[in-house]
Parts: sequence; structure tokens; C-alpha cells
Amino acid sequence: MTEQTQSRSWLLWGGIFAGIMLFVLVVGGVVLAALNGGSSSGTLPSGRSVTTHSDSWNLESRYEKDTVSIKTAGFKIQVTPGRVDVDGQRVAYLDTAAKNVAVDVKSGEITVHADGKWVVTVRR
Repeated sequence: MTEQTQSRSWLLWGGIFAGIMLFVLVVGGVVLAALNGGSSSGTLPSGRSVTTHSDSWNLESRYEKDTVSIKTAGFKIQVTPGRVDVDGQRVAYLDTAAKNVAVDVKSGEITVHADGKWVVTVRR
């Protein structure tokens, strides 16, 4: 075997190894992104802070006036000054003085807390 052939052989194996490593990194990144979900946070003009955590890939939050509209995991959640609606149905009343609202969506279950106190859990 000539020296030039040996160099090509090492380059070929090095390229194959680099390709496999790149593939493993890409697959690992996709798996981590799929398992992590997302979060969103914002403050309304009234001073109320609304934070959303979801295990779903898709999380869309819209903060308008004094209302937060959240789309995630197949749910449409709306947090208004006095209530929480899920898919167009009122599921809980909120204290209008509550300053911090947390919405957690995990495994098809929505849990809402206001100022650290449990408000409602909705299961699908």
C-alpha cells in the first residue's frame, strides 16, 4: 500500500467518524428539545404577572390589554382579570387583586396558582 492510499484511507474513516458524531449530536439535540417543552412570562398593564410552563413543543402566549391567551398542548387557555377559561369554558374564578398567576401544563393537565395558592386543576 502506498503512502497516498493510506492517507486517503485515514481521511475516509475520519470523515465517516465525524459524520456519525454529527448525527448523534443532532439526534440528541432534537430529543432534548422534544422533552423540554417551553415557558412564557409577561406582565399585564394592571401589574399582574402571568407565567406559563408547558411540556409541549408548541407554546403560544398573547398578552393583550388585561388578558393572556395561551395555546399549548391542544388547550386554549385564557386568563382574564377575574377568571380562567379553558377551551371556552370557565374553570375558575381569580381574585382580581392577584399579582402573580402561574399556569402549568403537564401530561394533559393544567394547574393554575395565584399568588402561590392553588386555584384549579383541569384534566383532559
